[in-house]
Amino acid sequence: MGGGASGAAVARAAVTAVTVLLLGYLAAIALYPQLRQRLPNGLRWFGEPTPVSVPTIIVVVTLLLVVGATIFRAHGVRETGAPLAVVAGLAIISLGLSLASFWRCHDDSHPFFFAPLIGAVGVVKGGTGALETEAGSCPTPVPVALEIARLSALAAIFLGVIGVATALFRSRMDRLRVRFARSVTVVVGVDDDSQSMVEAVSETLSRRSTLVVLTSIPDRHCVHDARRRGARVLTTDLSRPEALATLSLWRRLDRLYLLSADPSANLRRLAAINSALPDHERQRIPLIVRIDDPWQATAWRAKHFGGTDTRWAADAVGKYEVTARRLLDSITAERVERLLVCGSSALTLALCADLAQRRLERDYHAAEGTTPLPRLVLVAENADEYRRDHEHNLRQSGVSPDRVTVDVVTEKPSVAMLLALVERGDPAATALILVDAPTLDPTTATRLAARLPATSIWSWDPTAEGSDDRAALVGELRTFRLNMDMPNGQAHDAWERAARLIHERYSAATAHRTAATAPWRELDEFYRGSNRRQVQNILWIVEAIGGHTWNTFGAETEVVSTADLRGLEPLEQLGRMGFDRKRAMAMARAEHEDWCRYYRKHGWRHGPARDDGRKVHDKLVDWAVMASDPELLAQSLSSLAVSLTAMRELGYRSRPVAAGEGARWLRFRRAGTVIAEKRTQPWTWTAGSGDSMQASAGDWAVRDPDGGDWWSVRDDIFTAGYEHVDGDRWRRAGFAMARPARDGEVVETLEGPVTASAGDWVVRGDRDEQWPVPGDQFGRRYQGPIAD
Repeated sequence: MGGGASGAAVARAAVTAVTVLLLGYLAAIALYPQLRQRLPNGLRWFGEPTPVSVPTIIVVVTLLLVVGATIFRAHGVRETGAPLAVVAGLAIISLGLSLASFWRCHDDSHPFFFAPLIGAVGVVKGGTGALETEAGSCPTPVPVALEIARLSALAAIFLGVIGVATALFRSRMDRLRVRFARSVTVVVGVDDDSQSMVEAVSETLSRRSTLVVLTSIPDRHCVHDARRRGARVLTTDLSRPEALATLSLWRRLDRLYLLSADPSANLRRLAAINSALPDHERQRIPLIVRIDDPWQATAWRAKHFGGTDTRWAADAVGKYEVTARRLLDSITAERVERLLVCGSSALTLALCADLAQRRLERDYHAAEGTTPLPRLVLVAENADEYRRDHEHNLRQSGVSPDRVTVDVVTEKPSVAMLLALVERGDPAATALILVDAPTLDPTTATRLAARLPATSIWSWDPTAEGSDDRAALVGELRTFRLNMDMPNGQAHDAWERAARLIHERYSAATAHRTAATAPWRELDEFYRGSNRRQVQNILWIVEAIGGHTWNTFGAETEVVSTADLRGLEPLEQLGRMGFDRKRAMAMARAEHEDWCRYYRKHGWRHGPARDDGRKVHDKLVDWAVMASDPELLAQSLSSLAVSLTAMRELGYRSRPVAAGEGARWLRFRRAGTVIAEKRTQPWTWTAGSGDSMQASAGDWAVRDPDGGDWWSVRDDIFTAGYEHVDGDRWRRAGFAMARPARDGEVVETLEGPVTASAGDWVVRGDRDEQWPVPGDQFGRRYQGPIAD
């Protein structure tokens, strides 16, 4: 990717240089026409004056169009300064070429320099700039430089008028651009704190997506900055979440960022957007919700990290978590053995949580040469309370506090105390962070830096500007402010981070280098997408089929050491993690079928041996083939166990749903199409549980489009719940209520009793009819849960 970008820059520079040289040559022969005679005969056509100047004009205009296009391609979509640069460039070209053309047009009545300057200004203003001297019309013959100057001036005027009109009708233009955009990335509720995150989002935007900012106050500085970076701004009343539902852009939604400082407002807006999304909306849309408080963010993330709601791939972000990540990125890049966090605030908790997550990730996989993580020391009068809170948070996530130790010094962080603390070790291997605590003396950082010139010190300053490269002020003192400027210009989320680490460990353990085992930064987007798919699908099947929840916040989780799982058979590993054989087989099937769908969607097909270049894979087979082959089945179960173990090692642990916890009915949107035919005679069919079901005359026989067994639907229920597409194809419509089934539960359906299995869902229709649906099929047929 970096090579492609540098290659484009070199090509752009080369075209620009050639254009400048040719324009310089045309200006030179306008001044000294005899220069053209020195060219070889085959090149003298370039620069010939009117009326044989058309070939020259075509060449120069083409080059100018290419240069302008490269400027817009590189900056135009993101920076509104690009059109201004093009207009200014055209005006300068027009002035320079016309001044060279008129340079010899002077006599006693037309003074030297002023007459050519007046003529050149006339051309820039859109006129012909013709001068009449005592010798006649000047210049004669008309040099091609003057023709190009006139065209450049007209182009500059035209673009300038378009720019003014765009500024005057910007709001309407933005709505028009959004209406015709192929896909949109939407930011709702930007403010000064989240302004830097919008910048990061704009830098990671794909060229096919349009950045849209929804705001109530379009005149704010942060909104102007977003517009300057290419965002389309739509004004709407954000105090009324229902106003969001009236917008037509949601059917083309690519990513969603809810960035209000009020998390409750973000969730109300999410509910409104959910109601506006069409039934056929694709699944797993990336969603980032701003929640500044670290513990609130952890609780919300735990609840939504996996989730049977397949519409969103949700994560939370906040200014404390982002600031902590940025600080630790800078500190861990150096040789730091001790990190002293001075003062107590939400940033203290965020630093503890981020360093704990880094410890888990380093234990899972650390690249060769990675700098060891520092030992964390909290320095504050209530430091012990913060340590206990941090350890409690780790236990709730199923992580033993012993793996991530935190030392404390329960004293107010004064200059004298901190000096003594730093000098107990190596000052050059010690770093300090002074958080946004009101009890800290604002001069502490400067006084420490003057005495400890080799110690890295980071001090909170609300006036500091965001920057990746903070200059040291005194010694190694740097300031920072709380913001949401994501590290390295990336808007990473938890599942992206997990997918990257899992792949990098797999890549490091694989001796044979292939396209699929390349390092993440070099990995083709198809394989990156495959890794993301695997993580997101694992999150879903654990809750939808496995009978577990990822929400461990507020509940103690039994810690199963991954070391205890090594050497066990896959089914035994899965059993230790809380999944019985039925659930494990159902989860393995759902993962295999989702993997097959992803590969087939991208043009892969089955073959006897894997060939990435030809998009052939030997495991692209139906689940029945996998299940009937002991070796393939073992590989599928092993892959599932490895993925779940990896998630546990990274700190993402599931727990079984407690009795009655998952029994609440939730509302889902019916999705997908079926093949259906109405039968005139009674008939029987067999449910997946093996129960024999009885259908009546007039009932509909229904099956999935890709084949499978038939089931029956009563005529009045079918008519109310399906819409005709064409032929024998029908689309599911409307909504249904559903809840996870209990293993062995008997569901009384209209066709007879059916025994539900682990991982099944019980669905209830509008007429209170109920029926069980296998977990893997439920995810394809129902979207949600959604707000009532």
